[in-house]
Amino acid sequence: MTSRRWGSVATSLVDSLTGASLVGMGNNFTVDNTPTVETSGTFASNGAMKANPYASQLAAHGVPETMWPMLAAHGVGTLVEKLGIKFLEITRDRVVATMPVEGNGQVAGILHGGASVALAETLGSFAAAVHGAGAKKPVGVDISATHHRAGVSGLVTGVCTPIHLGRTLTTHEIVISDESGRRVCTSRITNMLLEG
Repeated sequence: MTSRRWGSVATSLVDSLTGASLVGMGNNFTVDNTPTVETSGTFASNGAMKANPYASQLAAHGVPETMWPMLAAHGVGTLVEKLGIKFLEITRDRVVATMPVEGNGQVAGILHGGASVALAETLGSFAAAVHGAGAKKPVGVDISATHHRAGVSGLVTGVCTPIHLGRTLTTHEIVISDESGRRVCTSRITNMLLEG
């Protein structure tokens, strides 16, 4: 296996994965994602030459233009599109997004718990990326979720807030609520911040 190494913890994590799972991860974390597309914004590089190839996708999902350079290599990813996640707010202290229940259900006709966890991981990873300020890349190392009630219709809203913001690890709590403000799920994610 040939891959870039980021310390013993990340190396152990990457080595423990199968070759098949590394194919998907490898493109996310081993490719040089240095922003070279935008000319302004929080994560922008000076002297950019071309437009962001994911500009329409990023705009459609509510990602602020200041984050586009950080997402120039992969956009928001295919899962965000499949789940219909739309960002409402992305700051260091709070990330908020919605996701429709319809299209993300399980056989009982309610919101799939895995969709809630995918929403939580998306929010926590974006929050960790903002904390890393484009210089460090987040990799989820732990996530947990408690499902309190069924999401049955409409939109659920996830609100992500930091519990710990360190140099190498971040931990966030994500509360997912239905349109009536009732808590559907509470999740916690820890991300490792990798150099480069």
